[in-house]
Amino acid sequence: MKKLVLSAAILAALSATAAQATIVIGSNGVPVINPADTNILYLSGASAAEKFIEGVMTNSAVPAADRICDTSKKVYKFQDTATTSQYAYLCERATTNASVPTNKANILIYKRSAGGSAFGVSPLIAEANGDAASATIAFLKIDTSCTVATAAVAGTTLGKISCAYNAADAATYTTHIPDFGISDVDPGQFTGSNAPLNPATGAPYVSVTSADVAKLTIKSASTLVFGVPVTKNLYFALQAAQKSLGTVPSSCVVGDETEACMPSLSSAQIATIHAGTIVDWNQLKVGTVGLFDWATTNASAYLPTASYLHTCRRENGSGTQAQSNIKFLGDPCTSASLTAGSDAVAQGFGEGDGLAMVHENNSSGVVDECLNELQDGTNTVGTAFDNSYGVRWAVGIQSMEKKTATTSKYRFVKVDSVAPTLANVVNGKYRDWAENTFQYGTAHVFSSNSAENTALKALTDAIIKSSGAPEVMAKLNTGFAHTFIPVAANQGAYMAVPSNYAIEANGAFLSSRPVNPYSHATPALSVNNCRVPSVYSNGTAPSGDTGL
Repeated sequence: MKKLVLSAAILAALSATAAQATIVIGSNGVPVINPADTNILYLSGASAAEKFIEGVMTNSAVPAADRICDTSKKVYKFQDTATTSQYAYLCERATTNASVPTNKANILIYKRSAGGSAFGVSPLIAEANGDAASATIAFLKIDTSCTVATAAVAGTTLGKISCAYNAADAATYTTHIPDFGISDVDPGQFTGSNAPLNPATGAPYVSVTSADVAKLTIKSASTLVFGVPVTKNLYFALQAAQKSLGTVPSSCVVGDETEACMPSLSSAQIATIHAGTIVDWNQLKVGTVGLFDWATTNASAYLPTASYLHTCRRENGSGTQAQSNIKFLGDPCTSASLTAGSDAVAQGFGEGDGLAMVHENNSSGVVDECLNELQDGTNTVGTAFDNSYGVRWAVGIQSMEKKTATTSKYRFVKVDSVAPTLANVVNGKYRDWAENTFQYGTAHVFSSNSAENTALKALTDAIIKSSGAPEVMAKLNTGFAHTFIPVAANQGAYMAVPSNYAIEANGAFLSSRPVNPYSHATPALSVNNCRVPSVYSNGTAPSGDTGL
């Protein structure tokens, strides 16, 4: 009977509508956080997630039934001024979403992107295993020292608040155990060479085990499409070489950036490059001639100053690196997998020492810098990547949210002759994509039998579902343009997953409501990015090339 009474009390607390409290603004124009009227959550993990978290919190295009925030009111974004890897969002709760708890009037979501996917997994596992010290990590500190960068306007302009943040200065951050995390791939993939980092030390963490995974509640977030970027000169050299071989149409002019004229690398070639098993571009042949030597005679405008092969990858524990390892190397999906090449420079090796020049980078932004500087032969002193080589051809790893333009220093290539477009994913032709996941500890504070924690769990689940709403994905996709996709209806990087949202009739691709008919999950099994994707829950998929 006591349990029945307590459950009824919790239900009543969640059903009662809190008096709508307007966010209080301090004398310096910065909102004052009041826990008494604000549900506060801490989210850590994949940096890509910041975009769709921001979208669902702030975009008025989100359907009313999926809104977390009342976007007709002022919404505030707090952001660190140093690394732009710590954020927080404050708003009045939406009254149109039945899943958003009504016990408090306002919502504050902290989002830590620092450390990437590893920090969306390892702190949660540490807490689940009783290691509170390793589970406790730094988040942005919101106080009176923060300053207004952009004023908020109800329903139109996101207010931006700048806050000092320095990972080496405890006075500039607050610490907390994350309530939930997000990663580019499911937590079970962070094992072996994909092992995440220990939040307490930054050193490689022990591999995630099946026992660890069993302590988490894991939910699909969205489909994220990845691609293979190459430096611009390499792109055009490949285009010229493949035109001579007939794999790029003879009608294409070198420099044409349409989809039909894109050069391609095969999955086997990409695996070879990322495994570090070739060290020189002459090991990639144009007929019987090495690519560098062929370009010396036939495409000299695109030659680097030396033929050594460079790779701009992510570090171990990165979700972006993990998905690439899964798709191209089979790591950790099979005992016969290959391992990605490790950082030769960090090991003291240089060009000509018999190793591929592999550069491990701790963020997608540094991968950008690595590719950009190797393309131009420049070196920005004091930044994360040190280019002491000059102009080189290089291959990287990025998601398709890294938009490209004619002024960009790198381009995406086709993989197995298929361009990295959303339509090609829906049509079952392009396979370099992953399902990123949200997760939280099954025994996290949510499990405690109190009205407030029950409300926080309800809010967490509402955010997880709404963050992957097709309309949110469609809005984000409009910002991810590429030189090879002139039609806006097919650009982008994200789609909703079929375990959360119904697919279109006949599995068709619809840019205004992009839902992937394929999944690495089944109705009976949670997402596992090692699982071959298949149509979800006896659904439908397009037959053949739709011409998109």
